[in-house]
Amino acid sequence: MKFRLIVGTVAVLAFTGAAYADPIEGMWKRPAAKGGTLEKISKCGSRYCVTVMSGDNKGKRAGWMKPAGGNRYAGELTDIEAEKTYKGKGEVNGNVLTMSGCVAFGLLCRSEKWTRQP
Repeated sequence: MKFRLIVGTVAVLAFTGAAYADPIEGMWKRPAAKGGTLEKISKCGSRYCVTVMSGDNKGKRAGWMKPAGGNRYAGELTDIEAEKTYKGKGEVNGNVLTMSGCVAFGLLCRSEKWTRQP
């Protein structure tokens, strides 16, 4: 009886683990106008790392984020094509991740809406 309880508990934890993943974790697609590349966001230490998963820059690191409360994140984003790193932030709203980066003390900013991929 005790063995079944332990096995059952382990099974429940294994199947519910994905449900408790952080909202930013997963595969995301950039807009077609920006190349439509796939970006994977996964846990790396106390951060969430962004890695390019398709296109010419596949395998390159494209930044990192840390939780900033709610479904908001802050960190650094790298524009791989321009080889520039910006102070960045992200916000998850359902299956949309709005990523934005700024330079010049926040005076020059741009944002993109990424869509979650299955």
